[in-house]
Amino acid sequence: MSVKEFKPLPAQPAPEATTGPIAWVRENLFSSPFNIAATVIILASLASVLPGMIDWLFISANWSGTSQDACVKDGACWVFISAWSQQIFYGSYPTEEIWRVNLSLFLLAAVIASSFLLPDRLRNKVAVPAFLLLPFICILLLDGSMMGLTPVTTDLWGGFSLNVLLAAASIIIAFPFGFLWALGRRSEMPFARSVSVTCIEFFRGTPILALFFMGSVMLPLFFPAGVTVDKLLRVWIILILFMSAYMAEVFRSGFQAIPNGQYEAADSIGLGYWQKTLLIIFPQVIKVSMPNILATFVMVFKNTVFLLVIAVPEMLQVIMSALSNSNWLGGHAIEGYLFVGFIFWACCFSMSLLATTIEKKLDTSHKN
Repeated sequence: MSVKEFKPLPAQPAPEATTGPIAWVRENLFSSPFNIAATVIILASLASVLPGMIDWLFISANWSGTSQDACVKDGACWVFISAWSQQIFYGSYPTEEIWRVNLSLFLLAAVIASSFLLPDRLRNKVAVPAFLLLPFICILLLDGSMMGLTPVTTDLWGGFSLNVLLAAASIIIAFPFGFLWALGRRSEMPFARSVSVTCIEFFRGTPILALFFMGSVMLPLFFPAGVTVDKLLRVWIILILFMSAYMAEVFRSGFQAIPNGQYEAADSIGLGYWQKTLLIIFPQVIKVSMPNILATFVMVFKNTVFLLVIAVPEMLQVIMSALSNSNWLGGHAIEGYLFVGFIFWACCFSMSLLATTIEKKLDTSHKN
């Protein structure tokens, strides 16, 4: 019996790298003839547009000055934004009282940070009550009449701070309302289910602009003679109800995603309805619904710009008023709208990052 001689195979070339930036570019941008052509076309388009855009936005832009006369270069006139910065961010709020707006924004940031920084044993006991009290504390602080401060009427509130605080206050108050409406829609009690379904479908099915007009124009007609409700308060109520309807559907989808075994396990250890819902089911609903919750938050925040149609001086309304000012008739609409778009994009992107962080903290899956 002959023994075959062992002959090693020729050496193979080293495998192509599958990780790193070069591998990513090869896999995503140059993996096929179609992708190569698309990449080349996009790069060529960017090469023809970006230099001029960068030059207009930054290099040839006008950065310093206080009036339109300072805009002597061919680039963007950021002097327009600088000159109107106080109105853009604070509206017509008195200059000497702006610290109250800043304090309200600081309290909002502090309450959000507390939900991450506090220990688990204190988070629900401190952060949740702080969130629920925050809108009313900010209202008292901004109004000032009940705190011994100089009263500031709501027609002077405005700017980007109003967008932020109004959206935050609406989200905070709508959260428990949406939760209760979701429970009511799933309830076996006919009255609770009917009321919840009616409210949810009405506010979800009616455009937000129509709701703003109803709250601003039609709602006062139903009040008794001599009774007036502040327009900003009416708008806030409309935003709360609108947000509550969407949050109710988000929560309802979360409830439906929870396995029945969770309900049965809670019943087996003798938990009551509210104990089972608040301690067992609701935390899991928040976990599975977090992407939809974020999308609803972003939607409400962006919808605050629609307040301009009822003459509430939010950020976009201030920009439009500035563009019609007789001292700034040089056509600075591009700069104004770009600035508004960038600010809203930065806020929405920050909210997305915050939600991603929350999702990671809530993730209890066992992944390698």
